[in-house]
Amino acid sequence: MGFNLKKIIGTAAPALATALGGPLAGSAVKFLSGKILGKDEGTEDELIKAIEGWTPEQRLQLKSIDNEYNLKMRQQGIDVFEIETREKQSARQMAVSTNNLWPQIILAIGYNVGFFVILGMLIANLGGAINIASGIKEALILLLGVMAGELKNINAFWVGSSYGSTAKTFQGFAEKLQQRV
Repeated sequence: MGFNLKKIIGTAAPALATALGGPLAGSAVKFLSGKILGKDEGTEDELIKAIEGWTPEQRLQLKSIDNEYNLKMRQQGIDVFEIETREKQSARQMAVSTNNLWPQIILAIGYNVGFFVILGMLIANLGGAINIASGIKEALILLLGVMAGELKNINAFWVGSSYGSTAKTFQGFAEKLQQRV
């Protein structure tokens, strides 16, 4: 299939999408399956087929399902977003502790350069500076979309996650506010 479940629900259901990309994937699929298919043992492919056929109004239901999942996880003491942040931190720590950052450096530079080269080619094509065949242009647009989706994750390895930074900022703000009260 052209899409995976995480991409389909990503914008409407961030907690579930995050869980699908990590160690909680099984619980997220089971939860979604129960809510959408009415059975706990549904597969990811069944969920994709069901959600792909939804109207935009039905897709709005994903937000309430996401909120319910996030609440359920928090009641169990699990912060889905914190798990994602810890995974990225542990990957950075492993690379630093083994003193082997070169593979990550090379991959990150290559990925970023590749993304901007493709973007530049497509912009140059629009301006008429270069001529790209339509079949190749479509493939480049598809590749650019895939790369854009992962660019945040590649760069988060080096600069941290925006969710973790937001949580720290909010926590610091809340602590300062409490001190003033």
